[in-house]
Amino acid sequence: MNYKELLIFDITGEYGHFRKYNTTTSPLTYSVPTRTAIAGMLGAILGMERETRDGRYAEDIVPVQEFFSKEKCGVAVQVISPVKKENIGFNLINTKTSFYDLTRAGHTQTEFELVKDPHYRIYLAMEDQSKFEELSERIENKRHHFTPYLGLAQFTAQVDFVQRATGHMVTSNGNMVEIITAVNLSKVVGNPPVEFQRELFYSANNMPIAMNRERQVLEYSEVLIEKSGKPLHVRVSEYLTVEGIGNILFL
Repeated sequence: MNYKELLIFDITGEYGHFRKYNTTTSPLTYSVPTRTAIAGMLGAILGMERETRDGRYAEDIVPVQEFFSKEKCGVAVQVISPVKKENIGFNLINTKTSFYDLTRAGHTQTEFELVKDPHYRIYLAMEDQSKFEELSERIENKRHHFTPYLGLAQFTAQVDFVQRATGHMVTSNGNMVEIITAVNLSKVVGNPPVEFQRELFYSANNMPIAMNRERQVLEYSEVLIEKSGKPLHVRVSEYLTVEGIGNILFL
């Protein structure tokens, strides 16, 4: 993959909900969008077709999660605004017993945990240069094919072009490095692998990293962030440095 060319853009909104896979009646949210959620947003912007039915795609259609797989695409996410969460009740309608007559359907209020005023910066590298150019043009000129959203359809995402930049892969020899993006803890090495600072607030969650075309999760990893957006200090074998911006790690 060509890591040198990076597309950098911001995603913001009023609320976001990136549902944790292990929550049931009161859905909890991750503090940052998962790699799989970001792939979905990029697919919406490009207008990539979804399946005709579960797991079935039209001929010559590459599913979003395969197109933006780790082997073909690098994705890093940075916290720009401090992570704030809020619980809000949603009135859900039971359509199983009365889909066409909602007056007879049962109503259930479910409390959702939401990220309030989310603001993230995404760093993207792609193997497919043609799609990279198209995505860059669409984001810069706000020509989204479908409306991107922050986890749930009612939470529309504002996507703003920041810049295109050049990155350089650096071998760290196991030294402690300052990283400005979320860190996939499967990539850290040495002892101690992470240097925590007392005045900062850290959060680590087991997040989906890769899915197949049936939307089955192929890989989970612990992902570490500093909740106010401060850099992390970790030991890694290699990282990407972006001149004038800082060091990043792909999820």
